[in-house]
Amino acid sequence: MSFENESMFTLDMDYEEMIEIPDGYAGYRLKDLSNKEVFTGKPQVSGILTSTFTDENEFDDQGKPVEKTVHKIRLVLVNDDDESYLDININLKKPDYHVDRIVKGSVLFDFVQSILELENEGSTKGKNVFRNVNLKQFTDFIGGLKVMAIQNIERNGTFSFNSFYVVRVNNKQVKIE
Repeated sequence: MSFENESMFTLDMDYEEMIEIPDGYAGYRLKDLSNKEVFTGKPQVSGILTSTFTDENEFDDQGKPVEKTVHKIRLVLVNDDDESYLDININLKKPDYHVDRIVKGSVLFDFVQSILELENEGSTKGKNVFRNVNLKQFTDFIGGLKVMAIQNIERNGTFSFNSFYVVRVNNKQVKIE
C-alpha cells in the first residue's frame, strides 16, 4: 500500500464548475413563469448530468416499475436583485455534447435557435432541424456571460410543456418570433 507519490487506485480526476445558489434565494422553474414572462440573471450551466429513477406510472411485463435514465444540462439564472433563481433542465437523448439531430418543438431546439439568432438575427428562419450540434460550444458561451435573460414559452400540442428563448445576453438583445 502506497500513500507516498502514486496512488494504488485507478480513476480520472477533473474539476467541474458547480452551480452555486445563495442560501435563502427563492427558486423558480419555467412552469412557475407566465407565458412570455422574462427572467434575468447571471447564468450558470452544468456539465451533462445523468440520473436513473423508477417510474411508478410505467410497468414492465412482470409488473415491476420501469427504471428510466435521463440526461440533461442544468441552466440556472441567479438574480441577486430580487434574491431569486430560475432552474431549467435541458433534456438530452444521450450523455454526449455532440447531438446528431435536434428537431423543432423541443426545449433543446429553442435553446440552440435562440442563441444562433442572437449571433446572427434571421439565420434560423424557416429551419426546423439542426444537425451535428456541438453543445459544448453553447454551454461554454453561456458560462462566460455576466447576464442573460430568457423568455418563457408555453408549448401546447399533443402534450403541454414550457420552453424558453434566450432573448438577451450581456447587452445584445433579439426578438424571437
